[in-house]
Formats: sequence, C-alpha cells, structure tokens
Amino acid sequence: MLESTPEAAARRAGGASRKYIPPQPEKPPAPLRVVNPTRLQGLAIPDRRWIVPDWLPVGHTTINFGDGGTGKTLAGQQLMTSCATGSLWFGLSVTRCRTFGLFCEDDEDELHRRQDHINQALGICFDDLEDMRWASGVGEDNILMSFPAAGEAVLTPRYDAIVQEAKAFGAKLVVIDTAADTFGGNENARPEVRRFIGRALNHLAREIGGAVLLNAHPSVRGMSATGDMDGGSTAWSNTARSRWSLSRKVGEDGHEDPDERVLTKRKANYAQKGTEIRLRWKSGVLTTLEGPAGFTSSTGRSSAEDVFLQLLDEADKAGRRMSESKNATNFAPKVFAKSPNAQGYSLKQFHAAMERLFATGKIMVETYGRVGDARQRIVRTPHEPDAEA
Repeated sequence: MLESTPEAAARRAGGASRKYIPPQPEKPPAPLRVVNPTRLQGLAIPDRRWIVPDWLPVGHTTINFGDGGTGKTLAGQQLMTSCATGSLWFGLSVTRCRTFGLFCEDDEDELHRRQDHINQALGICFDDLEDMRWASGVGEDNILMSFPAAGEAVLTPRYDAIVQEAKAFGAKLVVIDTAADTFGGNENARPEVRRFIGRALNHLAREIGGAVLLNAHPSVRGMSATGDMDGGSTAWSNTARSRWSLSRKVGEDGHEDPDERVLTKRKANYAQKGTEIRLRWKSGVLTTLEGPAGFTSSTGRSSAEDVFLQLLDEADKAGRRMSESKNATNFAPKVFAKSPNAQGYSLKQFHAAMERLFATGKIMVETYGRVGDARQRIVRTPHEPDAEA
C-alpha cells in the first residue's frame, strides 16, 4: 500500500533525494496601533517639523511640478546646498541638515558646473559642502517602483540603494529628479501613483526621519490655462502633503519673460497655500525678486566676507572684542553665526570668510590691554594694501 503523506508523494514524483517543503503561511499584517485619546491628557503637544517652514514638512513627500527648462532641478540643488550650509533658500530659512540627491537628467559634469554657480552666489566653496551628496543617474535604470502585474507594486534594487545611501550618510532631505525617471507605472493610474508616493517616497522620508522632494513634469491639462500645474492623475496632488509649481512669468501682454520664474505653493496640508515667490535666473542660479509680507529677500545678499566685516564693526561699536581662537568664548565666527544679521551664514562659512580676510590683509590681530594682561582681538587693517601691493 502506498504512503499517502506529502513527503511520500514528493519522493515518488522526483526521487528520494527531493525534500518536501510545505507551503509557507503569509506574513500576518501588522497589528493596529490603537490610541486612547484620554491618555494624551497632560502630554506635551509634539511640534510639527519642517525642512523649510510652511513649505517642506518632515515625514512626507513634497512634489515640485515644472515644465522642462524652468529650473526645478536647479531649485532642488540650491535647496540641498542651503540645507547643507545653513544658508537662506530663496529668502526662506531652512533646517540645517545633510542632503542627498538623485539627478537622472544631468551628468556629473553638469552638476559640477551648476554647483559652482551656486557656490559663487552664496559666497562658499566646495570645501563647505561636507553635508551634501548627490548621484547622477544618467544612462542608468532609475526606476524605484515597478508594477509587473495588475495590483502588484515592487520596490527595485535602485530604491534599496537610495535608502541605504541616504540613511548611511544621515541625510534628512532627499531630492529625486524626476518622477518620469523613477516611477515605473502609469501616471494616470491612481492606485499606482498612490503606492509610489506612499510606499516608496513617504516610506523613504520616514526611514531617514526627514523629507523627500520629488521634481515632476506637469500634465498637458495641468499646464493649460485652466490647469493647476499638476500631474495626470489627481493622486499626485492628493497623496502628497505639499505641492509646488515652478513656472515662467507671463506678463499682461501675454508674453513670457525668459528669465523670470514664479514658485507657487499650490497645496499645503499643514500651512497656508497660495504663497508665491518671484525668482529670476541670473548667472546660473535662481535669485529672489520679491516675496510675501515678512519675506526676507536673498537678492543681492552680501558675501560672507562683507557680512563678517559688518558684524565686526557692530561688535567694535558695542565694545565687544572678537577673537580668532576657536577655544575662546568670543570666537568671532561662532558669535557672528548667532547674530540676527548673519544673513543665513553658518559658523563654518564665517570661519572660512575670516581666513580669507586674513589672507587678503583686510583684517589683522591687534594686541591690547595692560602690561602683564595683554590680550588679542580682531580688527580691520588700518590701511588695506592696494591690488599691486
């Protein structure tokens, strides 16, 4: 009589060497985390966290829609730079943090050239960018989520690599450029869009404890006169907690200014929407023209060296002596970085500016005080050497 066990059936089908593997049970879903609101009584209300206050919330994906050539990639790279150095971004304060970017449309040489323009506009150098990393995806398969069958969404090895790199580096802001290069589904299919933003990008934001900025091209309808500068499916706007648009400025005569742009906050679940920032492309970067009430424009922002000298003069008038020593409580770069007139420059940027001012002979160390209690302070050089000297 033949055995009727599964093991015996497996041996008869493929020989005694074949091992029977019983079917594996499906992974049980995660249990619900039920909250009893009465237990919240007396607890501190958690602050809402932002990378850019009222614009870029932590823990979520923000989408910036813009037609080709408007500068959305440049705006993203400028934002990464501002966060990595603590500088203003289009006149807005940012949370200083490490940043990572995946740029699928620009090669390394183009990103290098663009960064040089950004550095010049901010008065910084490449040595100031320790908290910034990027990868060019030109010529590579950059799909982060594919949809091989109906109802199936699969995260790709490229996605795993981005998560791993961002977490290992400690990035709190990840810029993905663009949706067309990284979304492997149908942009008009609502379920696929929601899964891409929710299970891929929002998950990435939670994994790093930061935010994701996704650059995207608007649909034809979104760019029409009655459109809202969004994607083909309403899921692009509805799933993202914040959405911007970057568009060219159209005058009253119907003509576009080739260099003027408008950054608009189209959607904001946690802030007021509709805010606009006027920008102009100049010398390879986007600079601000004007903004809403209370807006601090970064147009024509003084160089770090000029701001250092201005703050040095203010300290001198107030009778405060500034030191070049890192161990001193009155270390000039540290004191100046905390000043409300710092114009967004960080301690590190002021330190580099101070060294450049010493190198060019614009400032010097002066000894002052009584005999036996001599001290040193930074002062302007009485007669700055001319160019030939």
